[in-house]
Amino acid sequence: MNQLVELKSIKKKYGKKTILYDMSLRLEEKQVIAVLGGNGSGKSTFLRMAAGVERPDSGQVVYADKNIRIGYVPERFPNYLRFTPNEYLHYTGRIGGISEAELKQRISSLLHRFQLDKWSDRRISTLSKGNIQKVGIIQAILPQPELLVLDEPLSGLDFSAQQELLLILDELKERGTSILLTYHEAPIFEEVVDQAYYIKDGQLTEEKLVEKDAVKVIEVKGLTDIDVQEWNELINKERRENSLLLYVNSENSDQILSRILELQGSIEYVGNIDYKIE
Repeated sequence: MNQLVELKSIKKKYGKKTILYDMSLRLEEKQVIAVLGGNGSGKSTFLRMAAGVERPDSGQVVYADKNIRIGYVPERFPNYLRFTPNEYLHYTGRIGGISEAELKQRISSLLHRFQLDKWSDRRISTLSKGNIQKVGIIQAILPQPELLVLDEPLSGLDFSAQQELLLILDELKERGTSILLTYHEAPIFEEVVDQAYYIKDGQLTEEKLVEKDAVKVIEVKGLTDIDVQEWNELINKERRENSLLLYVNSENSDQILSRILELQGSIEYVGNIDYKIE
């Protein structure tokens, strides 16, 4: 594989506080790397420098091609934009040099895939958090980037949108796109990540990927975290904007489904997923 981008001995300070100490990372073509860490660890700072939107105090960010196409989704996509999704995507696409005919086709296809068709002419500032996040993701993948940088891309997305994002990431990777991302408690991504690293105390260390076991993921509405807090069979749970994701070993899934129905919960989705079990 050919190297696409290299971050060499990156250091970054805000005021007197050093966030990143001498961090280095190489990302090759068609590779997906996750950078993990706690709140305030410097993940977002590191990703911004990889995307070229912030400079390190020292060190270098070296791209294989100075004209590399980069797509970037920030941790917080602006929610005050007065554009509609159609207007905003058209504007960013033309800046990116996409032809008018190709741009219309790509925008239409991506809006449909993320189920944003009916919201395409509403002002972005009036959309839900999840739909605003979808607009942010679409603008990043619209130019078919060589490097895609995603900072907490699942924020606000429902399960179906998460699955669509995974499919698109697989498609981009097959075309040669390299992906650098961070996420928080999101086992759904671990099936596409090639290598994970962890930032702690400003240092980057390799996070060993362990063998994955297929488990069931259940999306349910109408239940609270308190309702399921004593369900010891659960491997993990994640709160979404309007639903709860429950991860459970396949042999325990029927028992969990029965409990959900007993509590009059609404089962929205049941499926298999690769999940790392430590």
